[in-house]
Amino acid sequence: MTIQWVALGLCAAGAAVRIPGLRDRRGGTIFLALVLLTLAVGLSIDPIYLAVDAALGGVNIANLLLRLALYAVFVLLGIRMAAAFGSTLARRLIIGPFGLAIVGLSVAATLYFFVSSELEGSSTALLAFADQDTVQQYAAVGRLYPGWVAACLVIPAAAAAFDRQGRIIHRVACALLACGFALVVVFVLLRLTTLDLMYWDIVLPFSAILLTVLGLCLIWVSRAVGRKSAASANKLA
Repeated sequence: MTIQWVALGLCAAGAAVRIPGLRDRRGGTIFLALVLLTLAVGLSIDPIYLAVDAALGGVNIANLLLRLALYAVFVLLGIRMAAAFGSTLARRLIIGPFGLAIVGLSVAATLYFFVSSELEGSSTALLAFADQDTVQQYAAVGRLYPGWVAACLVIPAAAAAFDRQGRIIHRVACALLACGFALVVVFVLLRLTTLDLMYWDIVLPFSAILLTVLGLCLIWVSRAVGRKSAASANKLA
């Protein structure tokens, strides 16, 4: 779908604009998260997935890489966003003992269900193997940790969006992030039901990606504007 290619382009652009800041050791965590998210989104697109997985042996290792990349993305986003929103509770829930236990169990369960499945022959999103119970469990486990992190960040992001002392552009960015995280939670909850999501199975998660990356880009713009304003004030002082 077009939304997948748009998400891929936006993720790549979001990572690219942060490269200059790396020289000053700024934004390294979000840069890495965006690079990994670009990888994950790319591996969700059929021609890219099939080419990469063929190079890896044609046994769907590419899908496993996608899952692990997403876990890393949400760990990095969770750490950075909780700090940015000043939410010690969110930080504790994400990288405290309970949060680390969730990500550890998610990785272990993901590896177990992947190894337990018969996955000979590349298939994007493992659609050709959807009738296997282990593949269904593999997919379900893969959504739990992203859903958990997103749930932890929704309220802090929304609170920042309603902070009247913040700059407008920063509040808009936080609103986009809150909406993106909320969509992740909604998607995860819907996938726990027996509803047939049809095209929403793609639209919801990729809309969440678009909103989240747009929010991150606006935060970058907001901080860049803030640094320029501070530099101008120093010159006038």
